[in-house]
Amino acid sequence: MKYGPVLEDILLNKSRLIEESKRHNPIVKIEKLLETTNPPPEFKSIFHSDSVSLIAEIKRSSASAGKIFADLNLNEIVSTYVENGASAISILTEKTRFSGDINDLTEVSSITKLSNTPTLQKDFVIDEYQVVEGRANGASAILVIVSILSEQDFKKIIDTCKSVDITPLVEVFTEEELNLALSVDIEVIGINNRNLNNLETSLKVFENLGPKVPKEKFVIAESGLKKVQDVELMAECGADAVLIGESILKNSDMPSLINQLSSVKKCK
Repeated sequence: MKYGPVLEDILLNKSRLIEESKRHNPIVKIEKLLETTNPPPEFKSIFHSDSVSLIAEIKRSSASAGKIFADLNLNEIVSTYVENGASAISILTEKTRFSGDINDLTEVSSITKLSNTPTLQKDFVIDEYQVVEGRANGASAILVIVSILSEQDFKKIIDTCKSVDITPLVEVFTEEELNLALSVDIEVIGINNRNLNNLETSLKVFENLGPKVPKEKFVIAESGLKKVQDVELMAECGADAVLIGESILKNSDMPSLINQLSSVKKCK
């Protein structure tokens, strides 16, 4: 499988970091931790609303924008997000290009559980180990990107999600990927408006694919969303939720923007 240079770099480093994690924190140890961990808030609860749910994202850097914030007060940001209408919190744990860490997930999930707010772990998942690790550290849902997995590995990871009771947010970019996603028993589809190989973004991706997702599935629009009008467009194309991070973090009036973004009504 051929990838763009940024994605290839992320995946090469991810393989190395996973092997390091397995040595320092074996899967047996994580599974024991999982046995004593209370279930996180139910991710699919965010869809039980007349409004398009806002999944507000926290990230220090991104592959497309570079460094956003060197220092983040996670408690302060999570509180601002939740108090102003975010239905769930997304946290990046990828190190190479997003400056994230699994400890960020642990900290964020410990904060969100106080308000019964689900936490989504965003990373480049290529190994079942990451799924178990994410669930043990408080994630309600975990991103599963179809384009970086073989069909066999994709199905293994979905099975692992089911076995540890974590919701897979299955991300697609093309109709072929959507068809593969729909071939397994999942409930939540994410449509990424960003091409991970060249990092270009177009809302037309969701405009094209959104209406092709069966009505019984929950659909999340990801990337390239900056204003209320963008969320309204996604709603018209079938979005149940939107995932927005960078434009919120960079806004001088985060509370007002969050409130506006989370007030758009569904069109389903």
